[in-house]
Amino acid sequence: MEVKTASWKNCRGRWEVTLATRGGNQSWSGKVKKFDPGRCDYLFVHVGDGRRWLIPTAALDGTSAICLGGPKYSEFEVETGSPLGPHATGGPLHSPPHSGEYRSGQPGQTVNLLAQSFVGSNPASPTPVATTDPIKPSNRERKLGRTGRAIVNQKRRITIPQSAFFEAGLQNGSKVCVRADGPGRIVVEQVELPDWAALVDESTPEASSA
Repeated sequence: MEVKTASWKNCRGRWEVTLATRGGNQSWSGKVKKFDPGRCDYLFVHVGDGRRWLIPTAALDGTSAICLGGPKYSEFEVETGSPLGPHATGGPLHSPPHSGEYRSGQPGQTVNLLAQSFVGSNPASPTPVATTDPIKPSNRERKLGRTGRAIVNQKRRITIPQSAFFEAGLQNGSKVCVRADGPGRIVVEQVELPDWAALVDESTPEASSA
């Protein structure tokens, strides 16, 4: 999993998240390294006001930057965490500076202490916590999904089209059983069916005649 942070909103009020790497300080050679979805399974993003997303890399549309906070990627938003930087209410992220100087040769410190510590571009974020919020239909589904189709990627991941997902009554956190049902055919069944499924089964002609 790769972690990114963002503290800037664009004119539409969306959080701009930079995915590409441009090196740092004097070590940058001038070459921009775009985000490679094949390097990890998930992208975890923590933005300034504390909102967080856990996005499967197969669902990312960009390799340089993405925008969060709108309908796109809303299905991958998880529980809100602590605000970052100027959005935080509990004080600054860095420790207060110490007065005076450290003695020469003291391990872990310089003779002239910096005025404040620097947390870097990716400060440590708490472990994402799964949310029980329901998955809501999105009007940004790709054309492939709208036709009821999907693509299996190199890590055997599939994004279930919305029509099939909601018609089957699947929810966030649903436990499913996956089995082969012949050449080119896979069946995905929910392990514990919701209450409404039992009512549907009882109303079928087969159930009434049994």
